Amino acid sequence: MNEKDLTILEQYELQVRSTRRGRGSFLCETDRGLVQVTEFSGSKERLFFQNRVLHFLREQGKRSDVILENREGNLVSLDRYGNGYVVKEWFAGRECDTKSTEDILAAVRYLAGLHKVLRLPVQQETEVVQETQNPDAGSIRRDLEYSAEPLTDEIARHTRELKKIRNFVRGRKKKGAFELRFLEVYDPFMEQAEEVCRRLSDSGAYALYRQCIRERRVCHGDYSQHNLFFDREGAAAVNFARCCFDTQIVDFYQFFRKIMEKQGWNQKLGMEMIHAYQSVRPLSDAEFENFCIRLAYPEKFWKLANHYFNSRKTWMPQKNLQKLEILAAQEKRRGDFVKFLH
Repeated sequence: MNEKDLTILEQYELQVRSTRRGRGSFLCETDRGLVQVTEFSGSKERLFFQNRVLHFLREQGKRSDVILENREGNLVSLDRYGNGYVVKEWFAGRECDTKSTEDILAAVRYLAGLHKVLRLPVQQETEVVQETQNPDAGSIRRDLEYSAEPLTDEIARHTRELKKIRNFVRGRKKKGAFELRFLEVYDPFMEQAEEVCRRLSDSGAYALYRQCIRERRVCHGDYSQHNLFFDREGAAAVNFARCCFDTQIVDFYQFFRKIMEKQGWNQKLGMEMIHAYQSVRPLSDAEFENFCIRLAYPEKFWKLANHYFNSRKTWMPQKNLQKLEILAAQEKRRGDFVKFLH
């Protein structure tokens, strides 16, 4: 987007005082405080669900961004070319610093606080929870279509994809440095993936998932250092575009894994993060088991492989090989931590 696109703000009850570029957006100082302007091309129904979650959080006393309605009461505003934009209330604080233990633990405690309240109430006039005699075949309607994929299905799909990518790489006549290294490290990671598949079949993961869906527990969906701000008033979460009904431990797991990768799987920090979360929202045995299973799966390896498979094969950035080398170098410490938790 460019500065011409800011004419979209004429559709809002806002007086703009100054503007500056943000991360893929514009930040505008207005008479109602700081707002963010970003392009939007997704589902309006999905956006409505997202804003319901955000307003619910505000009602629970949690700070988050919220999407503003324009003068016509719409969440999406169109420019003269038909391009869509959304305007959000925003924050002037700083992002969470992944090198700061204080910031990391504060981010974990804030997430646990979100999870304590994120149980979206049913709108009786528009939603019905329908269960057949077979509970596994039960359907949960209306906005519950925004439920995440069950962990059992996700792990099985990722494992199939890894095998498919391995077969593809093996079949290539000319192999680059990334492909050769991928094949060298593939077997140990695949053993981990298949072991997790076996553990999942004997675990309570699906039962936990069904429970969380029935209880309408909501996840942020993309909780990272980029989506958490700190200012004088404390912490504030933003960018809930991927929020969904799911097992909430997935938010903690995703944040935890990314921090541990950046911190070289520091066991002391890992335990501090777990204790920080549990100090606000204690985990059930089923949730902790779910967390450990997720950690045991080689998700980072799958991400690198998937990125390779969906990119141009004729040219692979050196950075991808570097990421694979870092992953291989950290593998022992990751494995030791996973064993320690078990």
